[in-house]
Amino acid sequence: MFLKDRLEINSERKYTDEGFLLVPARISRCGIQEYLAVEMGLQDREATDIVRVYRPEEEVFSEESMSSFANKPVTNNHPPQLITADNAKQFSVGHAGPNVTRDGSFSKTELYIIDSQSISDIESGKSELSNGYTADIEWTQGISSDGEQYDAIQRNIKGNHIAIVERGRAGRDCRVADQLPNVGANLAMAKITIDGVDYEVSDQAAQAVGKLHTRLNDAEMSAEEKEKEKKAKEDELAAAKEKEAATTDSHKAQLDEANSKVPTGEVLDKLVAERSALVDSVKKVVPDIEWEGKDAATLMKEVVAAKCDNVQMDSVSADYIKARFDILVEDAESGSNQLDEALYQTNKSTTDDKVTDLRPASVIARDKMIERNRSAWKGGVK
Repeated sequence: MFLKDRLEINSERKYTDEGFLLVPARISRCGIQEYLAVEMGLQDREATDIVRVYRPEEEVFSEESMSSFANKPVTNNHPPQLITADNAKQFSVGHAGPNVTRDGSFSKTELYIIDSQSISDIESGKSELSNGYTADIEWTQGISSDGEQYDAIQRNIKGNHIAIVERGRAGRDCRVADQLPNVGANLAMAKITIDGVDYEVSDQAAQAVGKLHTRLNDAEMSAEEKEKEKKAKEDELAAAKEKEAATTDSHKAQLDEANSKVPTGEVLDKLVAERSALVDSVKKVVPDIEWEGKDAATLMKEVVAAKCDNVQMDSVSADYIKARFDILVEDAESGSNQLDEALYQTNKSTTDDKVTDLRPASVIARDKMIERNRSAWKGGVK
């Protein structure tokens, strides 16, 4: 597994005549380190679960481990793969010293920085280190010699390079940024940010974090969609209530209009009186007529049709039928026959004046009767 320790460059800096920078540095320490499950390549846990990895003293300070960091390349940020003879010229900005020794719980050496840009970066505050190395992970739980629980143990630690980085995860403390199991010299690295802290991890680890980030984004989008659906339903409900209120108002208006058309007692009395008077008048002219259920216009038309055979009912107006009906009722009430009188007067006028009217006498009489009725208001018309 490709790993990285992080620590701060010592302030005890020296410069050679050539401008190279010499600085002591701690590059590893023993004890228990905490990592994210995604950094350890665990697929059966949440990406942000904490994994406690134990670095035994006998592994960190073994001769093989410490000597493996001697003279190793220094890089400005971690390269995308492990340093080899094929890419050292491309990524190296200096190298570690030949001696690696123990300093309490740390191992240390001296760094030689020969690249001007990297020296400028260090002087500008880019002063933390990330120690790149490989190690085997033994997935064994237990309790360290200091009484701390752990989930795994590092074995066979071998240095590869030491990177100058912007920010270490634990500031001045030396930390290990464990990566996924080593797949060879071409292990690709990527940079991710979690809670404002930058981490350099393998592409596979970055993809896992990316998937987790996508799931979080999807959850946020789903929550937004649900909020939109809730708002739409609320708007729909409000619109339905408005429509219901409008329908209620419309029905109330219709009811008020209908109530306004309901006849009062006085109006009903008048209608009954008028109906009774009409039926009495009809029965005076045609006593055996069937009057029930028939309106006034129908009754008057039937009376005129029954009494005036010469009238073409389909060709006369309602006003004419009303006038003829009134004459028939008046004749019935007075016992006279105005139509016969009109016919007589027409025949007499024709005889006296020696004027010949070729129309039927009944037609002439009817016209004279109508004219008399129309002019009755003038007075003196016979």
